Amino acid sequence: MIKKSILMGALMMAAGGLCADVKLPAIFNSDMVIQREIAAPVWGWADPEEKVTVSGSWGEKSDTEAGKDGKWQVKLDTPKAGGPFVITIQGKNKIELNNVLSGDVWICSGQSNMQWNVNNSNNAKQEIENAKYPEIRLFTVKSAASQTPLKDTAGKWMPCRPDTIGYFSAAGYFFGRKLNQDLKIPVGLINTSWGGTCIEAWTPLDKQINDPVVKNMKDNYDRNATTYTPEAAKKKFDDEKIVWQKKLEEWKAAGNKGQQPREPRLDPHPQQHQNYPGNLYNGMIVPILPFAAKGAIWYQGESNAGQANNYRTQMERMITCWRDAWDQKDLPFYFVQLPNFMKAWSTPVEDSSWPVLREAFMKTAMEVPNTGMAITIDIGEENDIHPKNKQDVGDRLARVALYKTYGMKDTVWTGPIAQSCKFDDEKAIVRFENGGSPLAVKGEKLQGFALVNDEGLTVKADAKITGEDTVEVIAPEVKKTAMVYYAWANNPTGVNLINKAGLPASPFRFGTMPKTNFMAKLLPAEAGDYKLVYSFDPTNPKLTDNNTKIVYAEDNSAKITGKFKKVAYFMALQANDGKVSYAFVCMDPFTDDVRKIGVPVKSAGQIFQQLVTGMTVKSNVDGVKTGDYPEGGNIEFWDCNYGGNNSAKVPGASDSALDFGDQYDSNRSPGYGCMQIHNWKEKQSVICFNNFSGGRSADAGIGNWVGGKTLDWTFSGSAKNFVRGEFKVLVQE
Repeated sequence: MIKKSILMGALMMAAGGLCADVKLPAIFNSDMVIQREIAAPVWGWADPEEKVTVSGSWGEKSDTEAGKDGKWQVKLDTPKAGGPFVITIQGKNKIELNNVLSGDVWICSGQSNMQWNVNNSNNAKQEIENAKYPEIRLFTVKSAASQTPLKDTAGKWMPCRPDTIGYFSAAGYFFGRKLNQDLKIPVGLINTSWGGTCIEAWTPLDKQINDPVVKNMKDNYDRNATTYTPEAAKKKFDDEKIVWQKKLEEWKAAGNKGQQPREPRLDPHPQQHQNYPGNLYNGMIVPILPFAAKGAIWYQGESNAGQANNYRTQMERMITCWRDAWDQKDLPFYFVQLPNFMKAWSTPVEDSSWPVLREAFMKTAMEVPNTGMAITIDIGEENDIHPKNKQDVGDRLARVALYKTYGMKDTVWTGPIAQSCKFDDEKAIVRFENGGSPLAVKGEKLQGFALVNDEGLTVKADAKITGEDTVEVIAPEVKKTAMVYYAWANNPTGVNLINKAGLPASPFRFGTMPKTNFMAKLLPAEAGDYKLVYSFDPTNPKLTDNNTKIVYAEDNSAKITGKFKKVAYFMALQANDGKVSYAFVCMDPFTDDVRKIGVPVKSAGQIFQQLVTGMTVKSNVDGVKTGDYPEGGNIEFWDCNYGGNNSAKVPGASDSALDFGDQYDSNRSPGYGCMQIHNWKEKQSVICFNNFSGGRSADAGIGNWVGGKTLDWTFSGSAKNFVRGEFKVLVQE
């Protein structure tokens, strides 16, 4: 009997274990903050049709039954700010959440600068010792990338103490600390961030898949997935780790100067990569939905510098998606405009991606309701993409929130933001939102302004404050102003427009770059004799579709229906001083296919390494021989890299200095590219355009390159030395 009783008891216990206990997602546990004074969602899992009751010690209660899938959710009315409270979940079992505070919850998201922890920030030791804020609660979402929405994450709410704050987001903490101190309410901070990630990963895939930029990104990952193997990924990781360890030792030996070498990571399957579109939304946002929140802060953008022109669109798309997911159409969303970074600024205007990205943040803040921006152009570090001054980042984000979300209208909430501009002949008059504090200058004289005249010349300009919210910009060389810039560079050091509260002004630009038809101005006869087929700017070329197609400013190829008698190429490059260098080359056709006379990108399918006849050269560049050369030219057109060997056996060329017959090389394909026209008779390069995917680092030059031993090494990275350019492909019918 005893043995039978023991057996029966064991069977009953085993049967009882088959009944699912009521469970909560990780985002609900003791020490949490629940959003105050709303009907807050509380959810979890239980047996199908099991009754679940959720009650708060402040006197509110809500009950429901689990669905057939075991999922249940209630809305619990939450109290005013305060606590501690107890939340009880009662089903077949009972869960108690203790030491719960009612306050405001903020989502902290982005890439490495949001993930950057207090341990690695300025004055870390003192900040950690002072981090005794029992009304601030911290939760970090586990890093996870997934192609399908995850039900749950891992993590635990913790009170803010010296032993818990060190590895938490510094920007998030300093933001939450100021809110807690100024509002005197509990603050919950949910850190869901991942270093090196792009905005597309944080946006639902189905909401962005029709965007060509996103589709191209997705296609690249999908294409790479077909050749991925774990073994190859492991070998690549091992090889990179050896290189990293050597660089790390050198960095330490140099006294830890500059940016610390980044440790390599083992590449996951491409479709499980953290930057695959939608993967972080599925893995790190969905698991905390729809946990009630007051708003969100965002520090990201570095990984999207290559798509800066698309960031404004993507930013609004992500914000809208998050607001829909939280069912809060006006969810406050505040973000950090990227700080200064990279080589110090040396020209009036730097045509690069980071200023454009900052402009995207500014336009989002101005155009998307209930958003705002923390300006940080003064806190960056030239050699480190991770500024350690996260205190000012958090403070400035909190100022925006205090003003916009909490209605504290006496708060100086932002640095100056340019609102409008009036061009008055030689002057530009800019009006600002000053953030509640009059404009001021940090130093004796305003720095960082530039003007563009009606011929496209960009010059450094003087500026002066003419009112609480206006600045007048002027330059002696400019008689008719077309554009104005401020702090338009990757690292615009020394810029000093602020308000009297000391907050810096946002970089900006107004106006339109004048369009100049250099060919019509310099060679009117040829411009009239030839039909334009393609045109683009060789100082800032754009490729698309995985670098297989070039984005032409003009494409009239469909209008060229018959054979043509001549093919011509015109390149003009305008320097910072306004001087324009040009070269024009015409020749007998080397193909009768109009698609193959343009930039030789992968989609065009052209590979030409051959002599041409009937060549004429015109140029204003010193040293370039001009005139007619019936048999004296050759071209090199292909989408790939090249070597110096004279594989084409061009007369008079060599394998070294006179490398006019380069060896076609499929390495770095597609997108690198070679588009060179030579006058081998005179041992000269005439027009060189390479590295088609390089943007402002493309290669563009006229004549022999004098920077090295070879004469056509394509003026390596020279596009950035010019303010703009013009490349035209023409035919004579």
